[in-house]
Amino acid sequence: MDAPSARDALPDEASCPICLEYFRDPVSIHCGHHFCRSCIERCWEWPTAGFPCPRCRDTAAERSLRPSRELARVLEIARRLSRGEALGTGEEEKEGCQRHREPLEVFCKEDGALLCAICRESRVHRAHTVLPVPEVVREYQGRIQAWLQTLKDDRDKIQELREAEMRRSWECLEKTEVERQRILSQFHGLRLSLEEHSRHLLARLGDLERDVGKVQEENVTSLTKEMSRLDARIQELEEKCRQPDRTFLQVTRDNGMEPPGPAGLGKENLQLPPSPLPELEKKIHHFREQNSLLEETLRSFQDILMFELPEKMTVTLDPSTAHPQLLVAPDGSSVTLPGTDPAPTLPGTDPAGPGTDSPGDGPGTDPSVLGREGVTAGRRCWDVQVAPAGSWALGVSRETPGSGGETPGSAERELWSMGLCQGQFWALTSLERIPLFPIRAPRRVRVALDYERGQVAFFDADKRSLIFAFPAASFKGQSVHPWFLVWGEGSRI
Repeated sequence: MDAPSARDALPDEASCPICLEYFRDPVSIHCGHHFCRSCIERCWEWPTAGFPCPRCRDTAAERSLRPSRELARVLEIARRLSRGEALGTGEEEKEGCQRHREPLEVFCKEDGALLCAICRESRVHRAHTVLPVPEVVREYQGRIQAWLQTLKDDRDKIQELREAEMRRSWECLEKTEVERQRILSQFHGLRLSLEEHSRHLLARLGDLERDVGKVQEENVTSLTKEMSRLDARIQELEEKCRQPDRTFLQVTRDNGMEPPGPAGLGKENLQLPPSPLPELEKKIHHFREQNSLLEETLRSFQDILMFELPEKMTVTLDPSTAHPQLLVAPDGSSVTLPGTDPAPTLPGTDPAGPGTDSPGDGPGTDPSVLGREGVTAGRRCWDVQVAPAGSWALGVSRETPGSGGETPGSAERELWSMGLCQGQFWALTSLERIPLFPIRAPRRVRVALDYERGQVAFFDADKRSLIFAFPAASFKGQSVHPWFLVWGEGSRI
C-alpha cells in the first residue's frame, strides 16, 4: 500500500471532533466518545446542569475522563507512518502540513509542533506562542549547546574530583600499609627482643642449675667419702670390741691406744666440708630481684594493652531494666537514687535489717540498671563518671540461662563488677566479694571487656592504671550488658 492510501486508510475516529486534528492525550467520557483532554476540559470549563457530550449531547451528572491508552498507541503509529512516508518520499518539504499541504514555517512552543500558516491561525494555536522555525532552532540549539557545555564542565569537575579522590585513596592505602609494616616491624622487633631476653634468662638459669648440680655432686662425693671412712673406723672398733679381754688389752697397749674408758673415747674429729648451697641461694635470690623490674614492666605493658586495645562504645541506660526507685535521665546518660537512703550494703549480702529495702534483699531488688547495648564478641570498653560521695558499683552482667522475672530487673544475673561501699572498694560477683587495697577514688572508671577471653578489667581512666581484673570467665555465647548500681545519699553514675 502506498503512502496516500495509508493515510486515507486511517479512520475518522483518529481525529478529535472538536479540533478536527489528531488526538492529543485522548480520553473517553461517559458515553464512550473520545476527545483531546484539553478540548473536552475547555468545553466543560463553565459550570452547567451536567456534563454533556459535544458529539451526542448525552449528559452525565458527574465528570468522568478515562485515558484511552490503546487509541494513543494507534495514533503514535499513525504519526510515525506519516513521518516515515514524508521522509521516504521527500514530500514533507514540498507538501509541508499533512492536513493543509502548506509549508511548515512556524513552531508552537506550547504544543511542541511544527505548524503551517493555516494551522497557526486555527482556534487551537491562536493563543499560543508561535515562532519561525529557524529562530526556534537557533534558540534550542543555543540552549542545547549551553546545556552541553554545562554537562561537559560538570563532567570535567567530576573527573578531576574522581582523580583527586583516587589519589587520596591511594595515599590513604599507602599510609595504612606503612602503618601496617611499622606495627609488624615494631612487634617483630619486640618479639625478637623478648625472645632473646628470654633465652638469656633461661641460659642464666641453666648455669645456676649446672652450678647446683656440680656442687651437689661434689658435696655428695665428699660426704660419701667421709661416711666410708667412718664406716671403716666403726667396723675396726667393733672388731676390737669382740676380741677376748687379754688380747683386747694387749692390742690396745701395743697400738699406743689409751685404756678404754670415758677419757679414751670421742677422739675422732668429724671433717664436714663447707656447704656451698647458701651461696647458690644468694645467686638465685639476686636473679629474682634483677627480674622483678622486668616482670613489673611486662605487667604494666599488658595493662596498657588491656586499656588501649578495646573499641570504645557509647552506653545508653535502659529505663525498662531500672529499679523503680532509680531516676534515669531521658537521654539514658546518667542514673541517680533520689532522696536519703538507708546505709548501703553490697549486692547479694544480707539486708541491713528487718523491713529495710536494701540491695541485700536479693539480686532482683538491687537498685541497678542495665545498658541497652549488649556485647557478644570482640573487645569493648566504656568510661563511667562516678560521684565521689555515696556508694556505687559498675561492671557487666549476664542473664543466667533459664531465669526470668515478671518485673524489670527481677531476672537472675551473673555479675562481674567493682564498686565503692561505705568508703571501701570491693570487687563483686554474684557469689563473692573481694576487698581491694586502699586506692584513691577515681573520677572516671573504664570498664574493659574481652568477650572471647572472658576477661573484665577496671581502670582509673584518668591515670590509665589498672584497679582490678577478674580471672578469665566464660560468657557461654550469651549477650553481656553493662551493669550499674547506685545506693546511698549522693550516689550518681
